Formats: sequence, structure tokens, C-alpha cells
Amino acid sequence: MIKSFLFRLILNFNILSKINIYIFIFTLTINCSSTVENINNIIKEEESLSSLLNNKMPEGYDLSKTIRIYFATNRKTVGAPICGDTFYSIQSDTELRFGICDVNVPFFHDIGNLDFDPAKGRDLSFLFQYHKLINKDLLLSSLGRNPSSEIIVFVHGFNVKFEEAILRSAQIKYDLKFSGDVVLYTWPAGAEEGLLNKFLINDTYNLNFQNAKNSRAYFKTFFLNILESKKKVHLIVHSMGHQVVIPVINEIYREKNNKFIEELVLNAPDYDSREFMQIVNNLKSSSRRITVYCSPGDNALVASSKVNSNKRVGSCEKINGIDMINVNPVDAPFLGIGGLGHGYYSSRPVLTDLFQVILGIDAPKRLFIRQSSQDNAENYVLRR
Repeated sequence: MIKSFLFRLILNFNILSKINIYIFIFTLTINCSSTVENINNIIKEEESLSSLLNNKMPEGYDLSKTIRIYFATNRKTVGAPICGDTFYSIQSDTELRFGICDVNVPFFHDIGNLDFDPAKGRDLSFLFQYHKLINKDLLLSSLGRNPSSEIIVFVHGFNVKFEEAILRSAQIKYDLKFSGDVVLYTWPAGAEEGLLNKFLINDTYNLNFQNAKNSRAYFKTFFLNILESKKKVHLIVHSMGHQVVIPVINEIYREKNNKFIEELVLNAPDYDSREFMQIVNNLKSSSRRITVYCSPGDNALVASSKVNSNKRVGSCEKINGIDMINVNPVDAPFLGIGGLGHGYYSSRPVLTDLFQVILGIDAPKRLFIRQSSQDNAENYVLRR
């Protein structure tokens, strides 16, 4: 009780120097010899936590910054090699490629937005700056040179072309202030050019769905390569990207039979709930923790449920041992219309929570999280 009182007192007496604080404590506790030692330990713990957090984020990310994104892809390439959609197509290839794209991230950008207007300059626009194809060995050696012990692997979702995937990866790294490398796996998603194709969404969905399933073997090869880095891997997946990732994680676990993922983060999973439940124990055993960001107001998943005639994991369904977090309050389309409610994974509320997930903080202790009622389909709700 005395310890708690004195600690609160220290925090509120900002005008006192540490020397004066110690004198003050000594005067109050002259008959309690252990209290000064306890106060010293508390101060050391606070300073240690501050040092840990500052060392985890050595760069400020408060100015426009060039972000290097490593990537792997099974997209078919066409024409001259550049970091762009004209080179990396929406068609599948039989070869796995590795590469680098450097992207300027402007410090004047709204969280989640990918403002691209090169004429405005680097402080107002994302810019592609550099591109190079590399091999697996160069990828791994480059990752090894980063002093951070962590890596984020990001797998995008439905109807995302190469350029958007690269820009999104850079935005996530910048806005998370993540000091480790971000490695993108970009599979052949997207729609053909032309006004008509934009309206043939069912055709695009079916094409992307098939491409996602055909990408599993390539993703497995890539992910096993990443595990060779011996770093902590946070795996972040969005939407139809789960069709690429989930079966592979299950397959790798059956082979390894141990944990190989630090944080497995599933955003709006477009994945059959029944199939998910059949392998969920292996998924939980593969990861230190699984976090699912879900929304019953996700119109894209409502449409997917109708097309596939089953419920999707991303529509919210409480699963034992998984943190199911309902983001509907922060990303619901107005009156159920006017948007998909599906792209929340790169928004400020979710990135704020994801930042805390990567720090390892338990869900009930994180900012802006509240526990849901027992009757609801989620464990937690992300508050406005």
C-alpha cells in the first residue's frame, strides 16, 4: 500500500528532481528500510520499458521516407522489368520470382490512403523509386542484415494488382513504424483492363479465386524460405489471400509439428468457416497467437457467402483460442450501403490495434478494445 502511494506520488511531483524525491521518500519511510529499494526497482522497470520501446522503433518515420519492400510472386511477367502492373500481370506463372521495390511514402498522407500523384512531389505522393529482381539467397542475406529480430509477411486479397500491393505494404510499414523488414507475397489478383471488366465482378472473383488456389505451392516455397531467416515472423493476410495462406500453414504444421509463426493476423478472411474449423487446431498450434479482424457488415463477404453458399470466417464467428475482433463499429458502410466495409485492415483503428498486437499485448489490455457479450459472435469489439 505504501509502495503504491509513493509511486503515484512520484508520478505527480514532476517539479521535484530525483534527488529531492529520494530525500522526500526517505523522510517518509525512515522506519521502512525496504521502500527506497522498491522505489528504485520501479523506476528502473519504467526506464527499461521506455528503452525497450525506443529501441524497437529506432526511426521516427516523421518525414517522407524511402521504404524498401521485398517481395515474392508467381505473377506472369510481360515486357520490360519495372515495379509496375505492366510487368507483373494478373496471370499465373510457373516460376517463383523474388525482388525489391523502393517506395517513397509521403509524410502528408491520411492513414490508409495511397495518394499517388507524382507531379505533387515526394511529400504529397507515393512514388516508385527503384526495382530489382533478386534470388532467394540475396533476399535472405538482405533480411539478415537488418538488426531487427522480426519480419512482417503480408499477403494481399482479392482484385489487388501488383502496384497497389507494393504501395500498401510500404504504407503499412511506415504507419506501423515497423523497424523490421516487410516482405510481400503478391499472387495473381486483379481484373483485366477495360470498363466492361470492372462490372464483371463475378468473373473477376472466379478468376482470382482459382489463381489464389493455384498459388499455394509457390507460397509454401516462399514461406519456407522466409523461415530460414530464423527471425520472428508476423504473418498478416487479407481477404482472398487466405485461400493462398491457410491451407499452406496447415500443411507446414503437419510437417513441422511446432510453432513457426509469432502473430498470425487474419483480416476479413474470405474462407469457408466449416473448412477453417476442420484445421483450426493445427493453425493455433502453428502460431503463438491468432487474431481475426471480422465484421458482420462486410458487404464483400456477404456477397462471397452467397457465391460460395457458406459462411465466411471474416463475418465473425467465435472460435475457442482465437481473438475474434469485430471492427464493424469503425468501418461499417452507412446503412449497409455506400461501401464494402472490407478494406479496414490498413486503416488507423486497425493499425493502432495491430501495433499493440505485434508488441505482444493481450487483447483485453489494448487500447480501444472492449469485451463483447457472451451471446455475440466475437470476443472483442474495436471501439470508435
